[in-house]
Amino acid sequence: MKTWHLELATVGIVLAVVTLFTGGHLADWIATLAVLTTFAHGQVSDRLAEREAARATPIVDCYPWVRRYYVGKELLWCGYFVLQRSWPALVGVGLFLAYPIWRKWWRR
Repeated sequence: MKTWHLELATVGIVLAVVTLFTGGHLADWIATLAVLTTFAHGQVSDRLAEREAARATPIVDCYPWVRRYYVGKELLWCGYFVLQRSWPALVGVGLFLAYPIWRKWWRR
């Protein structure tokens, strides 16, 4: 089993458990699937960025802002999901914020 399979399965299980224990309404399951799909997209994007960074120095001027925007958007989503009481999506915010830290640790 590849690492990305294990990561995706773990996130899927965590989200499903949260969804089940917080009501399991249709909107929550849609949020769960949206978060899981967004996470999968992030996995691929992160791996592409890792490979590109290993090949050359980024030449895009705004490259240093990529992590700042990432954290900023997740914090804004966090506020929105708290107000909406969308617990699966809120758990997703935590997973998205933890993922880059996990990848950095795993690569070492």
